[in-house]
Amino acid sequence: MKVVKKLLLLTTWLLLIYTTFELGMWQLHRAQDMSVATAPKADQPVIDLDQVSAAGKNLPTAAVNRIVSTSGVYTSSYIARDQKIEEGKISNLDVRLLKLKSGYSVLVVREIAKLEPVVINTPVEIVGRQYPRQNVDRAFAKPGELSRIDPSLVVSKENPFLYDGYIILQSESFLNMRKNNISPIPSPAISQEIPGFYWQHISYVVVWWFMGLLLLVAPLFPQFRAPKKVEKVGKSR
Repeated sequence: MKVVKKLLLLTTWLLLIYTTFELGMWQLHRAQDMSVATAPKADQPVIDLDQVSAAGKNLPTAAVNRIVSTSGVYTSSYIARDQKIEEGKISNLDVRLLKLKSGYSVLVVREIAKLEPVVINTPVEIVGRQYPRQNVDRAFAKPGELSRIDPSLVVSKENPFLYDGYIILQSESFLNMRKNNISPIPSPAISQEIPGFYWQHISYVVVWWFMGLLLLVAPLFPQFRAPKKVEKVGKSR
């Protein structure tokens, strides 16, 4: 029985050490994944909008951040208020609904809104970065305004099928090769969000492996050793 108890204790001890090691490795992998996901990535070549996205369907993950090109005619104009352009800068944006030759439409952020929106009736060809729709309202919307940049807010009988997300313009030209003079807003690539922070995961690695080390050296401490039997010596008369 003593041998069985010792084997059971030894097995439990080794399992606990192995568990702390694996938990530390798991947190280390999470930290590495976060480092890779948040690292700057080079932009892929420009691709046609229809090759990465489809009207009436959710925006594929692979389409987010892609530089896309398409052409069509602007049919509607909106103002998206209180949009964050860059750190510490909030502006109202000029948002247009671009109707493609297919009959489908996509939201395009052209530039910072002007007092009098420029009327564009001629076909245009655009290049820009694709973003997922906004889910949180930025402001209270009045007629002709958008509380957030979300294609679901402009769905109508005239435009029943829209591409999900929106495009921030990088360049715009008329199909007669005459370029339009605009000032596009910054369109940086957004990073994939992973729960937690890099150094938070690293701290968990240290904690788990420190616990494993304590378990490993625990038999060296007198408190964890079996008490020695003390023989009682009878008093001599």
